[in-house]
Amino acid sequence: MRFTVSALVFLVMTLAFTAPVSASSPIVWSQAASAARNACVKASGLDDAAASAPVHFSDRIAQDVILVTGHYPQKLMKGKPGTMLCLYDRRSKRAETQEATAWSRPAR
Repeated sequence: MRFTVSALVFLVMTLAFTAPVSASSPIVWSQAASAARNACVKASGLDDAAASAPVHFSDRIAQDVILVTGHYPQKLMKGKPGTMLCLYDRRSKRAETQEATAWSRPAR
């Protein structure tokens, strides 16, 4: 079977344009979410930390928000539970946390 030049060009273009689609597969999203959660757990500094599922914002700002809960490691805190709000930058893959005490109890 012989291919014409235009058929080969069409095949190459089809493969080139379908390759990026695989980057959005559920596996890739799961790996990205796992990386974000791990970065936030590490940035929190909490013992026995657990991270929520990320809340994804648009690609325009490329930020995820994750709630991290665990226990304060400082002796003075005596293992009290802690909650941190984490902002994860998908572009730089950096996480920053702030204490989120107000998020862990009902508003008055």
